Amino acid sequence: MTIVKRPTLLLKLCVLLIASAFIRCSEDEIFEEEITLEEDLVTRAAADCGCTYTVPSKAWVVDGATLGIKPGAVICLSATNTYYNVLFRNLKGTATSPITIKNCGGTAVLNATGKGYGLKTEKSQYIRITGGSGSTYGIKVVGGQQGVSLEGLTTYVEADHLEVASSGFAGFMVKTEPTCDNATIRGNFVMRNVFLHHNYVHDTGGEGFYVGHTFYLKGISTPCGIRLPHILENVKIHDNVIKNSGWESIQVGSIPGGVQVYNNRIENYGVKNVQYQNNGVQFGEGAPGKFYNNYIKGGKNIGLFILNNGDNTVYNNIIVNTGGDGIFCDDRTATGPGFKFINNTIINPGANGITLYADQVVMNYVYNNIIVNPGAYTKYTYPRSGNDAYVYLLSKTMRATQGNNQVTRDISTLKFVNPGAFNYALTSTSPVINKGYNISAYSITVDYANEPRLIGSGYDIGAHEY
Repeated sequence: MTIVKRPTLLLKLCVLLIASAFIRCSEDEIFEEEITLEEDLVTRAAADCGCTYTVPSKAWVVDGATLGIKPGAVICLSATNTYYNVLFRNLKGTATSPITIKNCGGTAVLNATGKGYGLKTEKSQYIRITGGSGSTYGIKVVGGQQGVSLEGLTTYVEADHLEVASSGFAGFMVKTEPTCDNATIRGNFVMRNVFLHHNYVHDTGGEGFYVGHTFYLKGISTPCGIRLPHILENVKIHDNVIKNSGWESIQVGSIPGGVQVYNNRIENYGVKNVQYQNNGVQFGEGAPGKFYNNYIKGGKNIGLFILNNGDNTVYNNIIVNTGGDGIFCDDRTATGPGFKFINNTIINPGANGITLYADQVVMNYVYNNIIVNPGAYTKYTYPRSGNDAYVYLLSKTMRATQGNNQVTRDISTLKFVNPGAFNYALTSTSPVINKGYNISAYSITVDYANEPRLIGSGYDIGAHEY
């Protein structure tokens, strides 16, 4: 470590004494105050980061009430400090002056191996946890049973540009568990404005993102009886990369007003292959919403699993090499206007392309999808046939309108740019160009690549518009 020695006032005194009385000061006296270059750089870096407060090494609780942290404050995790798990409590920002938790001086690492969590929030609102911008992940959370846990009545929270790795269970756990404390249950608490984006989550023991409670309808049993979990409002999960999740990569529930999941990249989901927990994305009870412009490649079972809802819109997704169905939808006891599956590209699903067990809703719509080589094609016998493997309906009486879907077992006929490299953009000779159903009523204005969705005389089929 480089040592920089700072002259003190004693040096000035010695100079005067030398000049007047030829009295010699010792080296120890002249340089009695020492600082390290590293400490000096950290101090200056914190100032450059705009930090109101820097979390000390090995600190595990940051209490905003105790520390007097005000709205608009910037809390820094220093890249040169040592962190294990950190709990942020009582951070009270406002809509116009949120509190920011950020890295400073490089990547800040929380090594929570053997801990219950890596980074956790409680009793906090209007906070943003950010590791930077672009393709950087300036905060890295390693280990912990939960990597990042936004709980304990946390609300109005944004988390972005975090790398979360090797958590024992969920990478992100986002909900407050209902208990005998009435503040935690439905009707008394709503978790609002939850924005999770541009994070890299990988090698989790359970879900990559677990957002909202699973048992929306029946609640959970507690010592004081059945308690219904709180709901969430205005939830957006987007532009995340999730790889090698042990269970689902994304699971959402208890968001009755709707959730948006978009622009995510998911690879190799459900690696532990636990039954009913090995799907790519699950929209569970009480979670209608939109799923669009996502890429799912490779996993143990279903790519997109929708359960006990009555109103989901699914479009512009690319779903490749799933172990089970590309998409499976079961409304069960839910009612609603129905499901819309529009302009998706589904390649080599292990079973069916799209399976619909949705007979309680008003109508289902299946338009402009490309489905290639479903694994179940050769498995059906009369009265079913191989064609049922493209879009499988529960029964002949189920209400479903289908139009302009392109199905084939031979991917070469579709004239993709480079399917061997998983590039399913269209070439100029593709037979699906301008052959789609008119979907102007559904307000889908861009394609998977965020290019305009209508170019030419008609809509194209599949996730890409040529």
